[in-house]
Amino acid sequence: MTFDSEADERRAARVRGANQPAAERSGRMRPQHTAGHMLGPWLATPEVLNSYIDAIAAVTRSRAAADAMEAAMLADLVALSGASGETSNGDLGLRALAAEVGAVIHVSDRTVQRRMSDAYQLVQEFPAVHAALSAGDILMAHAREVVGAGLPIPAGPAREKFIERALMLARVESPNRLRGMLAGVAEEAHEVGIAERHRVASKSRAVWVTDDHDGMSTLHACLPSVLAHGVKDRLDQMAHGLRTQYAGRRKDAERDAHDDEALHRDETPYEDVRTVDQMRADLLADLLLTGTPTSVDSAIGSIRATVAVTVPALTLMGVTDTGAELDGAIPIDAETARQLAGGAPGWDRLLTDPMHGGVLATDRYRPTAEMKRFLTHRHQHCRHPGCRVPVRYTDIDHNQEWADGGKTDVANLAPLCRRHHTLKTSAHWSINPLAGGDLEFVTALGRSHLEMLAPRAVGFSPCGPEVDGEWAGTDENQRPPHPDHRDETAPPW
Repeated sequence: MTFDSEADERRAARVRGANQPAAERSGRMRPQHTAGHMLGPWLATPEVLNSYIDAIAAVTRSRAAADAMEAAMLADLVALSGASGETSNGDLGLRALAAEVGAVIHVSDRTVQRRMSDAYQLVQEFPAVHAALSAGDILMAHAREVVGAGLPIPAGPAREKFIERALMLARVESPNRLRGMLAGVAEEAHEVGIAERHRVASKSRAVWVTDDHDGMSTLHACLPSVLAHGVKDRLDQMAHGLRTQYAGRRKDAERDAHDDEALHRDETPYEDVRTVDQMRADLLADLLLTGTPTSVDSAIGSIRATVAVTVPALTLMGVTDTGAELDGAIPIDAETARQLAGGAPGWDRLLTDPMHGGVLATDRYRPTAEMKRFLTHRHQHCRHPGCRVPVRYTDIDHNQEWADGGKTDVANLAPLCRRHHTLKTSAHWSINPLAGGDLEFVTALGRSHLEMLAPRAVGFSPCGPEVDGEWAGTDENQRPPHPDHRDETAPPW
């Protein structure tokens, strides 16, 4: 991946503004102590709400600085103990200090020892990350993600380059979204290719159980990413299909007004009060214990998993072993990608920017399908700040509403999950499209949040005439729950 210096500069400029204390930017005061005062919607003026939001932001920055101070002190204790910083039950000095701290703060000494080890790694091996945490630029959750992704990269220029890029992202992204971005950044910085690393890592695949409380246990499985995401996707499809199936049956029964007894009797076949999470768990147990989903009908059982994999053309042809991407974020090895491509009924060919991997076009012909595929590969997930819901579970929404004269083209369309689509429509948020796919979200209180388009970690050069990525024509608010991006013909290679 070649980093986009222009995009980085745009991001840095926005970070410089975003990192100013909120109270300094707005001149607002923090809310006063409200003990003994009755609060209610009648006091929810923009000034009051903004003062609370500014105060929460200030407290969050203070907490980050306190976390950095604690990490520095824990790291000092590791040095004072004479330990190396690696978790070791055999180091008596480290264990003794951990026990001392744990007794004072009422935390297990094993937990304290892990925290000391983590703090030593943060302070000694990632000083720039610790400095950003101390300044309140990032949260401890961001720091953990950066350290976790950067540790496999050998210390030296490669890791320093990774940290620089990672901090640029951490200052403007939520921790959960940052995790997916760092996978691609770390992949580029690694000196050992993904194929060799995957070969070694695959030896750690395993299944184990941890017992919880009240007769419950957690089943863990360490699997190759493609298999793990395939399992989760199939369970998602089956659970949602089951809910839709029962909802349809219930409506049919309600329309049968004369069958009042069947509608109100206790044992109705059309009721299922389980949540989607509960359905996933039940379906997983069915499939593992019986081999078939006994909780569902045969139509649901026939569902197969769908995963989206982006593969460079030269990797697909076997010319290079450059890795591919699963769901636009998770690196996978070239051999796995080629196996998946070989078994797929069809592929989508993408033309991408050779410098930063940004999608320029797809080679579809029907306008609606072209735009959906363009948006799917361009945005990858819900564009609301901090959200990582995959794009296949989102609504394709107009930034400027159709009723207000908004155009139906890719510059005015963006994917939003149902939660954030509702927020925009009903809670008076608005979206202003910016150059390069960036979006400005404006809240009901008038606050502006800049949402940068994530760069693609996998990119390859177009090998034909230049294609314009702007198309016209699509249906209003189409929501493909599981888009199946398949071509009916084989690719030219």
